[in-house]
Amino acid sequence: MKTTLVSIVLSGLLLVSCGHKEEHPAAEAAKNTPDVSHSPKRTLDYQGYYKGVLPCADCEGIETELALNDTVHYVLTTRYLGKSDAPFVTKGTYVWNADESHIRLNNNGDGPNEYVVSENQLTQLDVEGKPITGQLATRYILQKMKVDQATGEKLVQSTSHVIASEAPVKAVTYSLAGTTWVLESLQGKAIGKTAKPYTLQLNSKDGRFSAYVGCNRIGGNYVMPSATGLAFVNVMATKMACPNRNLEQQFLELLETVDAYEIKQNKLLVVNKTKTTVAVFYGQ
Repeated sequence: MKTTLVSIVLSGLLLVSCGHKEEHPAAEAAKNTPDVSHSPKRTLDYQGYYKGVLPCADCEGIETELALNDTVHYVLTTRYLGKSDAPFVTKGTYVWNADESHIRLNNNGDGPNEYVVSENQLTQLDVEGKPITGQLATRYILQKMKVDQATGEKLVQSTSHVIASEAPVKAVTYSLAGTTWVLESLQGKAIGKTAKPYTLQLNSKDGRFSAYVGCNRIGGNYVMPSATGLAFVNVMATKMACPNRNLEQQFLELLETVDAYEIKQNKLLVVNKTKTTVAVFYGQ
């Protein structure tokens, strides 16, 4: 009887031992390794120039340009708008996180140095590497710039189509910067034909703009806090005596209200904070 009982106990222990198989360390590691086959690093054309104006606690905004020159090196250039025109340049290397969804800039001090990589944009994370929340969350985005091969100018581009009668559709590229925009309407009122076109031009090389609306030369800086955000700052105009400056004064006041833009076909639509279109330009 005792011999039978011992045999039964030993058989049970043997079954339990056989049923519990320890997983091989290599298999366990493979299970915990994220699948990166479709990661931004492997599927996106992420190298290039990114630009935007990030929120600033004590200035008009931090104009930020981040160049990912290759798979390892970066150059970060920042300017504190309204405080100093002097650029701060940091160079170093960057690395990807484990799932290859965002990058971390090395040699960038204690400031935010991590960005989520997505299609044509980088989204800055906070100092702890977490997503930024709150009302200004959408302002922490750098938009990828396309470099004009002829001039070297960095542009945010939008492709439109022009359809001519009895002609095939031809693709035309209009960009916010680098295009001469002619004023078509202001506050919903059409602008008649003038001896000299009323124009607006933006230069992405130095972040400045110039305009002409009948008399004085107008200029200043423009900032893009997001992919479609637009604001004009440090606006100045010459002081020539002109017989009729009503339209020009209206245009100057309008610049202070601009909050965003949209390019449709060959038209530039400028909107204010209430999403109302305040001016329409056409590209030349």
